[in-house]
Amino acid sequence: MFDAAFYAAVFPELVQQECRRQPGKVPVVQFRVGDGATLDVCHFLQLSEKWLAVAFFRDPETCEDMDIAFLPYELVVRIIVSLHSPESRRLGFRVGEPTPAARGEGEVGKVEGPAT
Repeated sequence: MFDAAFYAAVFPELVQQECRRQPGKVPVVQFRVGDGATLDVCHFLQLSEKWLAVAFFRDPETCEDMDIAFLPYELVVRIIVSLHSPESRRLGFRVGEPTPAARGEGEVGKVEGPAT
């Protein structure tokens, strides 16, 4: 199961590594959840001990509107990271800074950061 430390530290670093390998591409992150839905994640809003909140694109084609999902960690069964050309995808996943908890500095909290 993915946990707060994974989303705060490991996952952003892996996405950044992929972006460095293919500069100029737009990172797209999809969460496949246990009920069969796929969320096109823009960024993490908050990580807690037992759940995470994500902003996701309602319509990945336009990237105009977003919704928020609160998910228990165990509901995320697969994470897909892909890189797209800016012509086919204008917005993608924003990689945030590691939270204090991921650095061993207190409670898990808000995760936001600049676009990659």
